[in-house]
Amino acid sequence: MGGLGGAPAPRWWRRDRDAGLREAAAAREAAAAAMLDLDVALADLPDAVAAAEEAGAAPARGTGGRRAQHRIPAPDSLARDWRDLSTHADAVIGHYLQALSNNAADGPGASDPARAAADLGAAATALREVHAQVLRFREQYGEVLASAARTRAAAAAEVTAAREARTAAAAARDGLAGTGLADAGVAPLLGEADAALATAAAALAERRAADAAAAASRARRAADAAAERLRGLGDRADAVRRGAASVRTRREALGTRHERLAPVMSELRRRYPLSAWSDVERAPQRAAEELAEADAALAALTAALREPPLDVPEAEALLARVRAAAGRVDDEVRAATGRLSRLDAVAADPGSLLGEVQRAVVDARRFLGGLPEERARRFRRTFEDLARRLPALESAARGERPDWGAVLREAESIERGLAALVRTARAD
Repeated sequence: MGGLGGAPAPRWWRRDRDAGLREAAAAREAAAAAMLDLDVALADLPDAVAAAEEAGAAPARGTGGRRAQHRIPAPDSLARDWRDLSTHADAVIGHYLQALSNNAADGPGASDPARAAADLGAAATALREVHAQVLRFREQYGEVLASAARTRAAAAAEVTAAREARTAAAAARDGLAGTGLADAGVAPLLGEADAALATAAAALAERRAADAAAAASRARRAADAAAERLRGLGDRADAVRRGAASVRTRREALGTRHERLAPVMSELRRRYPLSAWSDVERAPQRAAEELAEADAALAALTAALREPPLDVPEAEALLARVRAAAGRVDDEVRAATGRLSRLDAVAADPGSLLGEVQRAVVDARRFLGGLPEERARRFRRTFEDLARRLPALESAARGERPDWGAVLREAESIERGLAALVRTARAD
């Protein structure tokens, strides 16, 4: 009997076979769709779980000045649940792939559509069940995984920032090419940055976010330090050149001042006992030694300025050496000449020195008198001990052939003691 439109109707066995093939094709498509959904759901989970486990229970720390992000501790059940879920998912995916292989065009079930529909339908069901389990896992541990992802993202951002800092520092160094200026301390810092960056990249690849962030922070600090050393290097070099000219002039003046020490020391020896100026006895020798130090540093600085490239920090250090040695020469000259002037002033007018000490005693007495009795009582004994030394000082200063050195030392000792008493009482 003909079909509608005159076309012959398919035989019953053909109708049954076409239906089976359609069912098998539908089951294959459903299984493929379920596999795709599961693959999408699983895609980032291994990294996220590993990041959460790596983060551990320790609170996050800020890196490189960045604001610390709160880290949610990973519960102990996370690793166990993930292990069970991933093992089950692998098994289900394996069964699906086996069903797909068995029912391929050249597979053992190729001629049995019903079997293909059953196998692939069961695989699709199992895949959807696992997909639901994955979604529940994500919901249960979502905050932990998100926190770990943020930590990992922050570590990646820190690595990027460190690379940018390293690039900027290298550009600053390269910009000095042809200027005749250099800084020998920059290369080790850039090497340190490179090594730390390599460590950070490796840690990030191994999902060790905390280690990556720490290494990147070290790299950025080293790169920033290199850039800081290079910043304003030209201005610093100009300052060194001006400073070198200044200390050359100062060195000439120091030589003249040092020569004037000889008559000062001669006067001290002639007019006062050694006990009055023994602490400055070696001032000429010490000043000569400091002059030699200044000369050596100045010669090294002159050579550095003459032969490029100029290592600016090294030149700055040499200039500082010259200035420090010159300052010590000044100190020695000032100490000796000051001692002679002070002894001469005391010998010429001992009453002036005694008047200074007496005023210090009176001022301290008035200060204590203005304190509450309880506070004043704690300092009165010390004050009285110091005040009792004043009559002996007056006798020593007004006697025959006074030891002006001893008089001066005693006067200064009393004044220092009174000043210390007042400072302590004010702070009490």
